[in-house]
Amino acid sequence: MGSQFKFIHCADLHLGSRFKGVSSSDPELGRAMRESTWVSLGRIVDLAVSERVSAVVISGDVYDDENALPSTRMRFTRELARIPAPVFIARGNHDSATSWDSAVPYPSNVHEFGPEPCRYAVGSGPGSFDVVGVSFSVPHEGRNLASMLSGDPDRFTVACVHCDVDSVSEGYPYAPCRMSDLRGRGVDYWALGHIHRRQVVSESPYAVYPGNIQGRSVRETGEKGAYLVTVTDGRVSELRFVPTQGMVWRDLEVDITGRDMQSLAADVSSSVLPGDICRLRFTGSGDLDAVLRTETGDAVAALSSASGCTVASVVLGCSPSVELPPAGGPDILSRAVGCGEDLRDSDVGAILDAVCANGMAARHRVLLSSLGEEGIRGMVDDAVRLLAVHLGAGR
Repeated sequence: MGSQFKFIHCADLHLGSRFKGVSSSDPELGRAMRESTWVSLGRIVDLAVSERVSAVVISGDVYDDENALPSTRMRFTRELARIPAPVFIARGNHDSATSWDSAVPYPSNVHEFGPEPCRYAVGSGPGSFDVVGVSFSVPHEGRNLASMLSGDPDRFTVACVHCDVDSVSEGYPYAPCRMSDLRGRGVDYWALGHIHRRQVVSESPYAVYPGNIQGRSVRETGEKGAYLVTVTDGRVSELRFVPTQGMVWRDLEVDITGRDMQSLAADVSSSVLPGDICRLRFTGSGDLDAVLRTETGDAVAALSSASGCTVASVVLGCSPSVELPPAGGPDILSRAVGCGEDLRDSDVGAILDAVCANGMAARHRVLLSSLGEEGIRGMVDDAVRLLAVHLGAGR
């Protein structure tokens, strides 16, 4: 039998994240989210132990910011000490410099790359390999870090780097590079970090983003975790994603047409697992529209209890069981519809200004801004529909 070894590739741990958006609206959920990241890390460490991996590679953004608390670093250090193999870490844009480095040193099995390329040999004889890497020198790294790394063509080489490959960029071009920069450099597996969506960019050579280990908001839905990579006779023979997240974010669209609360709860329950965090986007029309708009808190509590998931937010894209009147009529609802249409079609900033003219809403302008253009315009439609319910248009 030829040589074989395994290693784990993960990235974007964001330890110490405060989950400000969630925490401001639901402090208890915020605390659960913070702990869920540690749950995911613990499962990755357990995987390293059970699979007897030869190395663990962490490609940047271990911490959420440079002011990571000493307790965060100490807890991370304790987890790393449980791994009976070398751990390689590259710094990214969130943790290019961190506090408490000298006061809370990493255990001896941990190797952290500096701002210049470095190479480590793992093992000896058959099944040995190299890990090369480089870290951010500043948060807004402009260097093409990938182009600084290379491997020995006669040895399997893993390159650890936090960077932005042009073909999958999400608009945050830190340490930008092209896919062409990754080819012909004697590297067999590019262990990439920075992009939170899991994806295999290339298989020749392998260039992989494992995504982050815990979804941070409804924009990061689905399973999160790490890749367990098996190398046989100098080639990647298996690339297996292992979900480790503590909680899964889901974005569910639920049609209320012809439904009552019991059937709605059954529909939600069939699409989630206990412990999931959900955004429910209600569509369609029916009598439930009035309940969802006037008794939103009670309806959300009932759906959460029945399904076992946490409903973090709702989007009311549904409507009463009767159509709204056209704009231009003499009655108050027709006029409201017209005003709503004019405001919805105006500049997003103007909509926020109108919403935040209310003192209570003004306190949450930053949070409202994070809804994006679609969500902000949707608030106008929601307001008109809610007025229709109160005026009896849905009955």
